[in-house]
Amino acid sequence: MKRIIKTITILLLLTACSKDHSDFLEGVTRQAAVTYLVTPNGLGDNGYNDAAAQGIFSFIIETFTPVRMLQPQDTTQAEQMYRQWLTDNADKDSAVLILGSSVYEQMARRVPVTLFGKGSRVLLFESSARIDGLSTVKVSRYGASYLCGAMSGGFDALILSAVRNNPLLDESIMGFMAGYNAHHQEGKNAQVLYLADDESGWAMPDSAYRMMARRIRSSSTFREMVFPLLGGSDIGVLRAMNDEQNNLGLVIGMDVDQSALSPRVPFSMIIHTGQVLHDYLKDWLSGRDWPASRTLDMSQGAAQIMLHPSFYRHNTLMDYEYRDPDTFLNLYNRFIDEAVSKEQEYENN
Repeated sequence: MKRIIKTITILLLLTACSKDHSDFLEGVTRQAAVTYLVTPNGLGDNGYNDAAAQGIFSFIIETFTPVRMLQPQDTTQAEQMYRQWLTDNADKDSAVLILGSSVYEQMARRVPVTLFGKGSRVLLFESSARIDGLSTVKVSRYGASYLCGAMSGGFDALILSAVRNNPLLDESIMGFMAGYNAHHQEGKNAQVLYLADDESGWAMPDSAYRMMARRIRSSSTFREMVFPLLGGSDIGVLRAMNDEQNNLGLVIGMDVDQSALSPRVPFSMIIHTGQVLHDYLKDWLSGRDWPASRTLDMSQGAAQIMLHPSFYRHNTLMDYEYRDPDTFLNLYNRFIDEAVSKEQEYENN
């Protein structure tokens, strides 16, 4: 995935400067340029980070705007790149930098934004903080997570989180637990486990695999619904669910449609990261202002639960709890309005 993204970036840069588009480049976009500072070890996660990159690429294809992608090894290198970008673009017109996740929130608070060129901006994604000199935008996970929890009430549930004390993950955990506690069957329980105590938890697929495989093997009949909040580590959970096929457990797809990665994914929690970034970039290129801070949610189409009818066409070992092919459709229809309402209550508190 990383090699593909780098190749596409080079091709798009060459395309943007070709003579075929010289008339277009004489307009507003002649000086416009986008830089994307990705999360360390983020690309290739088959989830949030790849969806963000796809949204940026779709904007580039439409507008032929040059793009540069910065891929730091860690947050220390990311801050060096951020400071250098601010220095290099202090007086340039129409330069935009996207900070790819809430991992960069403390850095954004610490390093002042000094941009004097017309149309130059910084966008911090997945944060609702108000920070001088830049804009923030977040997709709320609470409502979609609530719906996942409510739809999992017939199972014991396992929440696997990449790290502790991460506001975005904590929001998902709270939402899932609220829906689960409101609708779980008597005798069913939910547990939260953490993969790591620091940001390394986002990129530990082997550890996630071992944790998940041990859990399945330790049970005579594994029947849990797994809610993975793991970023790039998520692939380890999916591999374990595939390898340990004599189990009745299920896993919720995360961020994107993950039904093709495992036959044990009955539905996915979709976060429309790419579309949000695409829309922000189009507004920027058109000269429209960005709000200082903005939160999008299910009611605005930024998050959704996608059911996978193909789940019932796989040769998957089924439990009585979900053997009926309308099981998850019925649960979705039963709880969707409640989830939207609960999300509004959460955001208004």
